[in-house]
Amino acid sequence: MEINAQENKRFLDNILVDFFNKDEIKDFSNKFLDTKKNLLGKKTVRTTEKKQINLEINDGLKINLQVDLIITFAGPRLNKNKFVELLSLLGRFVITSGEFSTAVYIYEKILDEAGNDTALLNLSASAMLALGEIYNRLANWHLSLDYIKKAYNTFKRLNDIKGCANCENLTGTLYGERGELSKAKKHFMQSLALLEKLKDSRLKGKVEINLGIISNIFGDYETALSYYRRALLYFEKVKDLKRIAEIRHNMGMLYTKKNDLKTAVLEFDRSISFSMQCGNVPSLGLAYLSKAYIYTLQNDFYLAGAFADKAMEICTKTNDKLSIADIYKTKGIIQRKLNKYDLSESYLFTSLRLNKELKNGLNEAETSLEIGRLYKETGKIKESKLYFNNALKYYKKIKASNELTGISIELSGI
Repeated sequence: MEINAQENKRFLDNILVDFFNKDEIKDFSNKFLDTKKNLLGKKTVRTTEKKQINLEINDGLKINLQVDLIITFAGPRLNKNKFVELLSLLGRFVITSGEFSTAVYIYEKILDEAGNDTALLNLSASAMLALGEIYNRLANWHLSLDYIKKAYNTFKRLNDIKGCANCENLTGTLYGERGELSKAKKHFMQSLALLEKLKDSRLKGKVEINLGIISNIFGDYETALSYYRRALLYFEKVKDLKRIAEIRHNMGMLYTKKNDLKTAVLEFDRSISFSMQCGNVPSLGLAYLSKAYIYTLQNDFYLAGAFADKAMEICTKTNDKLSIADIYKTKGIIQRKLNKYDLSESYLFTSLRLNKELKNGLNEAETSLEIGRLYKETGKIKESKLYFNNALKYYKKIKASNELTGISIELSGI
């Protein structure tokens, strides 16, 4: 392991030598490589934090090996219908484990196995929807929408209202991830309208979680809490730990926005606990990132850095590009608070670049706001106003009154 680490370091060092002069390499190394020394704070932490920081993530190699062997074993032993059903179950398992490339392979195999068999058309549509979900998580919006549309058309052909409602919900999630909140809400409401014809509390709960997220972004906390609590009652009843973990995380985000940080940490801890119990790796990454942000607000830079690094480990494993961009933003805030302005600027502009590439307007605005604060603190007034106004432009577009008020106050102080 150590040999590989040394080889990797030599490889990267050689790249620097090929493209930069000695002074530039020295400047880069001093500012950006030895970041641990820039983290301050307490070295002893409570048991909960220690357990969370030291958590070992699922061994992807072992999971993929087992899945490959199961598929090989099942192929000649099951008829086509049973084999496709098995693949569907394996697909959900590897998504929860954060092994998205394996999930893509499985669902593409389902489509290949099902072919034009009309008896398997519903499973084909579900596989298309699952591929839409995976590519949504990977921020590949074009491929995601393409698969969702194919799934929707197939479900419609089958007169499968629930399938169509699922497609509308996932489309809303996609637009929400991109920060296009009006479009997101429109599709969530269309999903609920379809569900009026059905009694499907599980899917209705999923849609209500998403509507809660939208309400939280707009600062309508009571409505958001109502959505979350209603969904929580149902998913606790059916013991769906994965959904419970997601709701607890969303409630933590709400209390963070309300500046009730003690309750927020409690909710994030609950989310982590449920995610551990059901092996929900993607939710773990989000909760770790959220705790890093909380500790940043509390100026506990040791824990903030530890949780940000753990979040980066998890989100890199799951290739969660949106969260990785958010982690860079959090790291940028940490370094600004430590007066490490060059490093802060590098992290924040990395976050901004990634969000622009991912076309996420909301996260781009949040990062622009932090860059505005950095430049305000370092006396770069012209640059500060530029980035504050960039953020202001987005929040005006979505009519987020709380953020508009906050930015106006910050601008008035320049």
